[in-house]
Amino acid sequence: MLFAAGAAKASNYPSDYTYQKARVVSKGPAVIASVSSGIMDKFAVAYKSSGILGGSGSIQAVVRVTGVNRYSGYSQTVERVVNMAKERNGAGFMAAEMGIYDFIPQGFPWYVKKIEVAFFSGQQWDSDYGANYAVEKGELEAGAAFKSEHSGGPNIEGDCWNFIVGEMRK
Repeated sequence: MLFAAGAAKASNYPSDYTYQKARVVSKGPAVIASVSSGIMDKFAVAYKSSGILGGSGSIQAVVRVTGVNRYSGYSQTVERVVNMAKERNGAGFMAAEMGIYDFIPQGFPWYVKKIEVAFFSGQQWDSDYGANYAVEKGELEAGAAFKSEHSGGPNIEGDCWNFIVGEMRK
């Protein structure tokens, strides 16, 4: 990956090509973030401690991603259950970073059109009254924004995680 970052700088790419840009949208207790640069594109889901499940010992999330093939326009929706860890500063729970290819097999370029999330702890659910907390691509692009001021790698950098946690506290 260091080679990719170095090659990007040596190939007339803009100097901020590998700087990560985070966008965050909050919907009730749900926080959905996208983080991207010229060499990576990831997203993360979180749950605020102020939500009805915030006092739980552990929670999980059902994450449903709708992806669109950039060439054909074909869309595919895939759902997974992910574990969420307590955020170390007490802001809530966070899942590990994810990417489109964690849901849709690689082979063609896809982009995330929509992310839906429902949270549960045991038998108790928080799913926006059964509608899921959902964020469309355009909403993410218009969300609260942060741009890192240093080169990043293929994973979400600490500055971007800190920005996401800051948004969880609001």
